[in-house]
Amino acid sequence: MNFIGRVSGRNYPVDVYLSDVNGALARFDGGGGASTTSPDYWAAPGEPVTLLDFAIVAGMVDTTKAEITVNGRSTGGFLRYAMHLTTAAMRPLQSITLRPGATFRAIQRA
Repeated sequence: MNFIGRVSGRNYPVDVYLSDVNGALARFDGGGGASTTSPDYWAAPGEPVTLLDFAIVAGMVDTTKAEITVNGRSTGGFLRYAMHLTTAAMRPLQSITLRPGATFRAIQRA
């Protein structure tokens, strides 16, 4: 995932681990890459940020999308894996903005 700072313009790349288990939370890079033991949320830094891009290396078997939540509430939005494959010539740009300190989660869905 790539977030961009709305004030600084800084890029915030965040690795994500998806277990391909329906209902499971995605895991976000806590400093050493994303894995099964990584945090299940990403906290926005001290400035507003916008998610611009989500890229996934391969499709999944049991899940097809991730439901986005911010501060524990569903945004009603989904990141559909097939549309965001790294091999896709064009991935749709995202525009999910978070306030400073907001917690971003993704719940894997079938």
